[in-house]
Amino acid sequence: MFASLNKSRPSIAAHARGIARAAFKDMIAYMNEREQSGRKIIDFQGNQFLVADLASDLAMLEIWIDHVAALIESGASEFGQEASIAKMRASDLAMRMSTEAVQMLGGYGYCSEYWVEHLMRDAKIIQIWEGTNQIHRQLIGRSFRAK
Repeated sequence: MFASLNKSRPSIAAHARGIARAAFKDMIAYMNEREQSGRKIIDFQGNQFLVADLASDLAMLEIWIDHVAALIESGASEFGQEASIAKMRASDLAMRMSTEAVQMLGGYGYCSEYWVEHLMRDAKIIQIWEGTNQIHRQLIGRSFRAK
């Protein structure tokens, strides 16, 4: 059963990565359009710091998911820890990215007419599917026990 879950968790991670990318894209588009006090909100330093952190986290996640995919394609038999890390980190980032997008869009972000509201709900369920992220933290932690 765990072997089956280990093979499906990277696809859940890829799904979460797609949610994170979509939320980031929508947030950046809005930040480049919306003005406050005569400036685009992307031009505020605090917002730039947020964008830099999110973009960096997304780039690192993409590398990790590619690493896990390469393990699977190479026929590796043991990649449970890597699959759990991918699922956990990807779904956490999707949740953070979509929540930040909702926050950045303000009241619009919470309206169902805007895509980021939908992305945030999708991100939450991915934190639960294929084992909650708390379970993945436990699995990852246990993998370091001496044998």
